[in-house]
Amino acid sequence: MFKTIVFDLDGTICHHKASYSKMFFEIFGEQFNKHSDTWLRHILHNGEHTGLEAVQSCFPDMRADEQEHALATFTQRWAEAQTPFSGIFEAIALLKANFDCQIGVMTNGPSNFQWAVMNKLGILDHVDFAYASGDTFPAECKPSVSLLRKLENKHDFIAETALFIGDNLEKDIKPAREAGWSALHVAPHDQKADALPLKNFTEAIAQAESLEVNWSSLTA
Repeated sequence: MFKTIVFDLDGTICHHKASYSKMFFEIFGEQFNKHSDTWLRHILHNGEHTGLEAVQSCFPDMRADEQEHALATFTQRWAEAQTPFSGIFEAIALLKANFDCQIGVMTNGPSNFQWAVMNKLGILDHVDFAYASGDTFPAECKPSVSLLRKLENKHDFIAETALFIGDNLEKDIKPAREAGWSALHVAPHDQKADALPLKNFTEAIAQAESLEVNWSSLTA
């Protein structure tokens, strides 16, 4: 049925357990709100970027080595604050085995920043490919049909055999459906839940339903 399944990262595979604003203040010594517009403009840049650009723009008076150290500290601390949803990697393994498909991750964000998170989670131990939008490839943010076409070409699959799983309707689900992919809008949680057979999972995809899911509950 599916030859490729691509997951979003933040809010789909993992969630954070720390305050971004508090961490920003602890690292940079200034309130996030003071720099938020400039910071977010660079963090959400639609193209290749590492995250250092945001630090350089917000704190131009810092020495270059201080800027790099601050970014490294911030990304490490933020990565350490991420925790995977219960059962997500077992669910990925189940989907891969059931559909005999390749699994990927596509997340928005600077290369250094997002890879700090993915490396902390050991993402590449569980999937066949993973990208941040700030990487040299694909150097493009969701929502984007052209980004999905890049993934199709890079990993040799077609839209009709692809599924995108994400928690954001605008960035993940709508562009996937526009591109001819199947899509599943999820709201993952770690609360106790009844078993969710794969049959019900695929029915939710076919019916374009939003699915509240504890990944641990997914069963064959």
